[in-house]
Amino acid sequence: MVRFNERLEANIVPEWADKYLDYGMLKKPMERKRTTEGRGGDLRATLLQRRSGAACVESADSFVHAVESEARKVDAFYTDTLRKAHKDWQVLREELLALQGADASDAGRDEVQERVRALYRTVTQLRNFCIINYTGFTKITKKFRKTWAADEAQQEADHAMDFVERCAFSGDKRGEVSCAALDSFIEEVERIYSGALCGGRVEEARVQLLTRRWRPTDWRTFNRGLNVGIMLQLLLWVTWAVFMESNILRSPTWQRVHTSSEWMVVQLPIYRGIGCLTLAIWGWATCLYCWECVRVNYLYIFEFDERSTLRHSEVFDRATLWTQWFLANFLLFFKSLHGVNPMPVSAAVFPLLLYGSVVALVACSTPGRLTFIAGTLFRIIAAPFAPVNFWYSFAADALTSLVQPMTDLAYSTCYFGTGEWLRPREEQGGCEASPFAQNLVTPLCAALPLWWRLCQNLRQYHSTHTRFPWLANALKYAASLTVVVFGVFHPDMRRRGGFTAYKVAYLFAFCGSTLYSFTWDIMVDWSLVLIRWPRGQWLPSVRLRPNRMYSGRALYCVAIVLDLFLRFLWTTTLIPSERMLEQMPTFIAAVSPFTAAAEVFRRAMWSVLRVESEHLHTEGFRRVALVPLHFDVGRSRRDKPSMQEQQLRSKLVVIGEILVFAVVVVLLAVTAILTRTRDERLNHHDTD
Repeated sequence: MVRFNERLEANIVPEWADKYLDYGMLKKPMERKRTTEGRGGDLRATLLQRRSGAACVESADSFVHAVESEARKVDAFYTDTLRKAHKDWQVLREELLALQGADASDAGRDEVQERVRALYRTVTQLRNFCIINYTGFTKITKKFRKTWAADEAQQEADHAMDFVERCAFSGDKRGEVSCAALDSFIEEVERIYSGALCGGRVEEARVQLLTRRWRPTDWRTFNRGLNVGIMLQLLLWVTWAVFMESNILRSPTWQRVHTSSEWMVVQLPIYRGIGCLTLAIWGWATCLYCWECVRVNYLYIFEFDERSTLRHSEVFDRATLWTQWFLANFLLFFKSLHGVNPMPVSAAVFPLLLYGSVVALVACSTPGRLTFIAGTLFRIIAAPFAPVNFWYSFAADALTSLVQPMTDLAYSTCYFGTGEWLRPREEQGGCEASPFAQNLVTPLCAALPLWWRLCQNLRQYHSTHTRFPWLANALKYAASLTVVVFGVFHPDMRRRGGFTAYKVAYLFAFCGSTLYSFTWDIMVDWSLVLIRWPRGQWLPSVRLRPNRMYSGRALYCVAIVLDLFLRFLWTTTLIPSERMLEQMPTFIAAVSPFTAAAEVFRRAMWSVLRVESEHLHTEGFRRVALVPLHFDVGRSRRDKPSMQEQQLRSKLVVIGEILVFAVVVVLLAVTAILTRTRDERLNHHDTD
């Protein structure tokens, strides 16, 4: 998590850099006071020099004067920029109205579009300017209150904040920033633009006006396309091997392994767990892409450091390379398992290589990334005793969808750690049938994420003293936790037979908990469905929220339907039927990767809309409700090479990957020839 001054720097428009509040200058007196208190010196702090070099006197009054000076600077720039934007809009408005219903040349239409987009971008960035500055004044005033606890200092802080709220950039509401003037300006631009160029479709106009600037393609684009092509080829090959070759190959080895369920019970959980984590990486990359397309400021919401956070293209590239290795490893394992691999290598070696590569990737991660992951997990586990922000609650929600991968990773650790993979295939299966795994590990993996989210909501209720949404959300996780734990330890509830009072109560609890979670998703987490009960009518009015960042109502409607179906599917898979496990173990094992993947897909879909909702209106994690839109401000990342170096490096990587791809194709062709030759030799020997 980054501090606010770093978040401020990440959202500063370079051309307006000297117009923002000087947060560092306002914060230095508090730091100086803490330093002197730590040394046991004078408790009075001094305001250090400003960037201009002028000295400030040491008193609470000087803080108020500094805040007022910064607020005047911010307000003057805001007023001047808004006045210029209104002046430019009067001209563009007439040109847009002239385009409506008229036949204009493509060149003239494109010119007007670019000018309107530039104006829209300026007004949107000005809105961000108001939000980030108001947030800065709020935070520095709060810090001042904590540093100086005297009543006189508290009154001075109130006076400073009152002055800020009277400025034009903070809006006409007291206690929060209000961009009503800018919002009405933006709505007018969207309305006129949509009427002239989009057939009155405001959502489509908003997407066009926020379109990112086009960037020329380079070697990295070709490299990305090449890697995706290799990955798709491997995916088709794996699909063919799993679903088609069983009907073509009739060798005794293939038939014996294909009709056996041993490998599905023993080795499939390894690939299922790592495959779900791979799909989760793809889901995260998709979320980043969706958020960046509509300028959802996830960096600001999650409090990420922009310099070290991977963008969607970087995550896509890494996910593609890892998926290539995952598919190639599974293909070699599947071929070796069925006796059609010419290499004298045991099939059990390939899952070990895949598991070892996961451990190696984690061990070789940068210290900063490992610290971030460990810190996130620690704050989730310590939820009852540690503050909760949006990222920690978001990550804990994601863990509730990774129950199957966590169980499979625990099984994989047991499988390789105990040396079970070295035993003959007939003697394997001890880790899967272990009472320790069935009675402790699996229930803990299913229950702990729900327990952590329950504790987080109780912590938020304790911190805010607000019953809704925290107690209501805690009730949701308590209900889910009860259903899951009761179903795991009482599988007889799902056996076929006569209905008892316990079974009926469990069925109602199961359906009620799932429907409660679904309702919470669409009405609170997404804030998507609005229900109004007009006076004098029997039926309520149900509609989607009008402020939506993604174009098209169909997208949201499809998400609602999928969420309902996948919610029931996932809750069902958490509590498997004992009778089905006894009679159809192969079917359960074969279907489980798809149900686990469906939940990962649902969580990615949920994440896209959850962060959009948090961007539009906070659930209570921030003091200032509004969030600035995300813009690339052109700052280079830490140790980022130049564009020429990137293109040269990308070109060399592409050439190297082409050579590797050619070598792999040749090796696969040789493998096919050797396999055919060996089969013919064996058939000839059997004939003799």
